[in-house]
Amino acid sequence: MSNWLDRSGYVTLFAFAGGAVVTAVVVVVVLFLRGGDDDEPQASAPTSTSVTVAATPTAVPSATATEVPAATPTGSFSTPDDAVASFVQEGLGGVYIGECPPSVPSGEDALEGICSIELYRSTELATFNIGPFGSEALGEAVVLPDVDGRWSLVFLDFPPLDAQITIGLDAMVFQAADCLRFRPDPNVDAEVASCQIDGTSGKVVDGPVEADDLTWWRLEGFGWAAASFLAPVE
Repeated sequence: MSNWLDRSGYVTLFAFAGGAVVTAVVVVVVLFLRGGDDDEPQASAPTSTSVTVAATPTAVPSATATEVPAATPTGSFSTPDDAVASFVQEGLGGVYIGECPPSVPSGEDALEGICSIELYRSTELATFNIGPFGSEALGEAVVLPDVDGRWSLVFLDFPPLDAQITIGLDAMVFQAADCLRFRPDPNVDAEVASCQIDGTSGKVVDGPVEADDLTWWRLEGFGWAAASFLAPVE
């Protein structure tokens, strides 16, 4: 069985918090580790055909990945960290203080500014949660390289706490960190059709189905995936 993401649940560590509602379940986010729909270990880097070094994510021929929201990656930077720093300063109008520390440094009452938590990093993809230290995360930065090795960024806002996945509306892969497995059937033993990165979206056409202790939704053109790493598109 593939090592791509299928495992349900989030691992809470420290830093900032954020909220995401998936199938009417409120998840309070402090810091995410990547996860998917089963309990297997993670692969060291995306190697599926759905993740390439192009600025626009692509998929296997039967499913075309799209960006969510409909946006073109912005900027051209030498590293993912530079892309994040520039987005915080220019896109959010905030002061970037770097990686979120585990706690407020000794002698300080609070940290002001926006920090980031790295979710995943490889030569083909980097993902970060971004938000004020000790507060709710604002969203996720998906940073992708172009053919010249320059990095650009797409920002995914956290959905409202009362948002729900609904048949007929779009949902996106969210907080999977590297990628989320899509399968032709709603169970972990089904063959993996593709592994899609955060920000990939599609119309919800079926679900929810409860199987293997997971809730599954089917996205048009992709197949079934675990609800834990899907979010409604507003």
